[in-house]
Amino acid sequence: LQRDFPHPVEAVFAAWTRSDALRRWMGPGEVCAPESEIDPRPGGRIIIPMVNPDGRVHTARGEILEIVPNRKLRFSWAWDQEDGSPGQRMEITLEFAPAGEGTRLTFRQVNFIDAEAREKHQEGWTACLDKLARHLQG
Repeated sequence: LQRDFPHPVEAVFAAWTRSDALRRWMGPGEVCAPESEIDPRPGGRIIIPMVNPDGRVHTARGEILEIVPNRKLRFSWAWDQEDGSPGQRMEITLEFAPAGEGTRLTFRQVNFIDAEAREKHQEGWTACLDKLARHLQG
């Protein structure tokens, strides 16, 4: 996925790397994630408990694998299973680049369990990026 935002790279990067910012926009559609946590350093944890409108919680968690301030964020991503064990370990890479007066965000996620999971994640992340755009507008 690729998305251009009419905001400085620093603002878009901060929206991904500050817990207080993540809590305001993370989650597709009506899903929210008000208890999201990120420790933006190599080896730091990211925990995203997503709350559906019906109250069900689905938690994704991972580890920061690489971080280059205002340029790149790479982390593992796995959904908790019903028994609490981690699911399929995926990896997400975000690249932030100046684009005119704004920012181009390039989003890649790999290691899906199957094509259906890839499609569902693409739909979900597209909706999340829509919410990120609204968050950045203030």
